[in-house]
Amino acid sequence: MKSILIFLLASVQLFALEIVLNSGKESRVNYAILHVMDAKPFLCQTIPDVLDKKHYICTINRPIDKPIESKKMKLAELDFYEKEGLFYVTIEPKVDSKLIPVEESLYTTSEVLTKPKEKLYAHWTILLQEKPLYEEKSVQDGIDFPVEFPKYQKPYIGALDLNGAPISYAQSKDIGLYLEIKQAYESGYYDSVVKDVKRVLTLFPNSIFRSELELYQMRAMDKILSAKGEDKSDNLAFNENDIITVGKRWTKEFASDENIPEVLMLMTKAYIKSGSKSDTNYFIDILISEHPDSLFTKRAILLYADNLFLKKEKDKAMKLYLDVLFSAQDLDIASEAAIRLSDHQMDAGKMKEAKEYLLKVLNVNAQFLLKDKEASYKLARRLFEHRLYDLAAKITDLLLENSSKREANRELLLKESGDWHAKANEVEAAHARYQEYLNDYKNSGDYVQEVTESLDELFFKLNENNETKLANYYDKLIEKYNNEIGQKALLEKAKLLLKQQRFEEVLTLQKELERVPDRFDIKPEELVYESAKALALQQLQKDECLTVVNLIEMYKLQITESEHEEKLFQCFMRVSRFDRAREISTTHLKDSALASRYHWSQKEVQALFKMGKYQEALAFKEDLKTLSFSLREKIGLETIRDLFFSLVKLKNLEGAASLAESIKILYPEEASNLDIYYEIVKMASDAKNDLLLVTYAEASLEMQKKFKSTALSPTLEFSYMDALKRLGRDEEALRIAESLLPQNLTPKDRIRLFYQAGELSLKLQNTVKAKSYFTQCVAINDNSSWKNICQQNLDLMP
Repeated sequence: MKSILIFLLASVQLFALEIVLNSGKESRVNYAILHVMDAKPFLCQTIPDVLDKKHYICTINRPIDKPIESKKMKLAELDFYEKEGLFYVTIEPKVDSKLIPVEESLYTTSEVLTKPKEKLYAHWTILLQEKPLYEEKSVQDGIDFPVEFPKYQKPYIGALDLNGAPISYAQSKDIGLYLEIKQAYESGYYDSVVKDVKRVLTLFPNSIFRSELELYQMRAMDKILSAKGEDKSDNLAFNENDIITVGKRWTKEFASDENIPEVLMLMTKAYIKSGSKSDTNYFIDILISEHPDSLFTKRAILLYADNLFLKKEKDKAMKLYLDVLFSAQDLDIASEAAIRLSDHQMDAGKMKEAKEYLLKVLNVNAQFLLKDKEASYKLARRLFEHRLYDLAAKITDLLLENSSKREANRELLLKESGDWHAKANEVEAAHARYQEYLNDYKNSGDYVQEVTESLDELFFKLNENNETKLANYYDKLIEKYNNEIGQKALLEKAKLLLKQQRFEEVLTLQKELERVPDRFDIKPEELVYESAKALALQQLQKDECLTVVNLIEMYKLQITESEHEEKLFQCFMRVSRFDRAREISTTHLKDSALASRYHWSQKEVQALFKMGKYQEALAFKEDLKTLSFSLREKIGLETIRDLFFSLVKLKNLEGAASLAESIKILYPEEASNLDIYYEIVKMASDAKNDLLLVTYAEASLEMQKKFKSTALSPTLEFSYMDALKRLGRDEEALRIAESLLPQNLTPKDRIRLFYQAGELSLKLQNTVKAKSYFTQCVAINDNSSWKNICQQNLDLMP
């Protein structure tokens, strides 16, 4: 179903007439349903015409202020007129049609009639069909009794407020009024918004939409006052003080609203315009301190800087513009700052700086200039007057690309675009603009003679720089000639593709390029190598490591530029080319700069560890400690972990324990320390070093508790308990065992745990508790040698 909105009258009054046409096709028959809707019931009538034709008239009991044009559609024509304070809509069908009122929902009444008892409805439909979609059944006249359905009426709750309570019928009217105001604002009827908000809040002072309504009121007042500017001829019913008054109340009552920054900005703007310096500074400070990243804060700073500029405080204003330019996350705000900077730099005669700022807008957010085309054209003329012809031409190009041929100033804009491109020595662009002008205005233009003379003069400077034309030309030569001409065309095409950064397309030509003789100035192997390297660097910036490494290996690329070393090292490590990664780090081990040597020594350790060269990795340990002390910078966690696990691989318990202590001090809050502590536990267990085992088992349990983890349980606790038992610390071992009882363990682990708890209780001469644990051990439905021992203990107990 395709829905077409014909019109919506909501901009000047709170109740709207709406006409919507929904069209479709059923069994190859085109049909449509025309909806006529209003807030209050109205009358629609069928008027018979000659030859079985008919048309319809709908009467709205109020005038419509805005004139509406007639509408001609495939299946019907609509006309609108006003007479004696009433508004009429006439519909003349071109096909078979039927007028159908949309009655109230069945569930809103318990009484159902076969024929409607009302003549006025808020919603009428007209069925338009090329031929009848369905056969109509004949209906015989009879007595029309109302049918009662008191028990089957559908339950209805209705709208709820933010607390989940039903909104009464009287209160719910403000929803529609709020939506009308919102739409009026979006349509640009700001005067209507200001008046209607006051009216709605008078009718519904406790409306749940009050924050939004007052926000639209402030926005609309700001729009009107901004459009008025310094013009004092209009006597408005409000001024900046009214925005401030509403804003003060709003910020107190809706302090947590997400629109707070916008309201503060509107108040700041009002204070600036009213000349209140202290209040302006106060609200600027609030915005900067509490909402530093908001686009409304940046906009307020721009307004504040504009005011400073007018007061001849240019240096302060320029600093603020720069701050917004480099800190704003919103491109439009940054663009506003850049244009202001460019404008002021032009006035100061600093053309280079002015150009740099404006290029930021043109390169990143050119669409911003389309929001106010008139202002952008004035900016282009200023650029031309200051001899920044290329920028002026770029703006005209943007305006022309986004304007229709019917726009009044297009002819002059097209001519000036050609002139400014020519001034900028952009011959091809100037030629295209002049040619476009002659194509469009040759017979009626005001500047035909001037453009023709300019085009003739331009001909002597014209060179073919159109890359699309060049590419097509090369393709024709390659296809036509199987000799030096075709070979050179192939080289030129590859060179053009390389220039356009279409590196992959150059590489697809590799086989053809390899057949080209080596007698041309352009070397085919150099084109391939440069394309492969450029593509690799491009992919490197995207972290496409596998592609990068494949290109390096396939084309034997040498990427030695220092700015790429860090990313390249990471890529080699990521795809397990540890030897290639080490080639990079090794070159920096003797750097004169200690910070560089320290950084790359750590990278060297990481590569050596991945290569399994643990002893060589550990050889850097002392150097790293010395450099760390000198630079007052701790060794990176990844590096120190690689050193630790190198010691683990070499089964050096003493060194590993020492390094674990260092890690505990340097990185006490790292969750990854857990696996380091557990490695010490395992190594201490193998070495029968129960004191060390207990120390790190306890540290591991604390880490698990801190990070709410049970990853190492219950294996960690079993090792801990065994060590405590060997040390004769049975009570501590029993506490550890009992701490495990609430955990969700496997049956075998739970059997073992109950055995351990029973055994320890027995040793501590708590027979009752021991018997309970042994009994629970035996009761678990699983096989285990621990279970057998539990049973044996039970058998020995009285």
